[in-house]
Amino acid sequence: MAFPRGQIALTACQVRMARAALRWSIEELARHSGVSEKTIRRIEKVFGVPPNVTLDTLEKLQACFEARGMTLIPEDGSPNGPGVRYGRYPGREIDGIPTAGREMAAE
Repeated sequence: MAFPRGQIALTACQVRMARAALRWSIEELARHSGVSEKTIRRIEKVFGVPPNVTLDTLEKLQACFEARGMTLIPEDGSPNGPGVRYGRYPGREIDGIPTAGREMAAE
């Protein structure tokens, strides 16, 4: 789900959750997103929306996660809070078809 510019739902917890789901190190996330390791470390140290981080940086991280199949769940004021959904993770089956092979099965 893409958010219009200025409506980023990305929080530090979402960055940690998405990176963990992908099993990426900080170094791998930096390489894939174009965001420096130092900035990622700074973001992951806090809770909530990271302070002193540019909108461009958050958009790069969001785009990187979304390109890998992540859905970012925005803060909506409910007790559940923001989150990450990873619907195409390796090994997941939908209707008996592995998600990794779903694209080929649909052709």
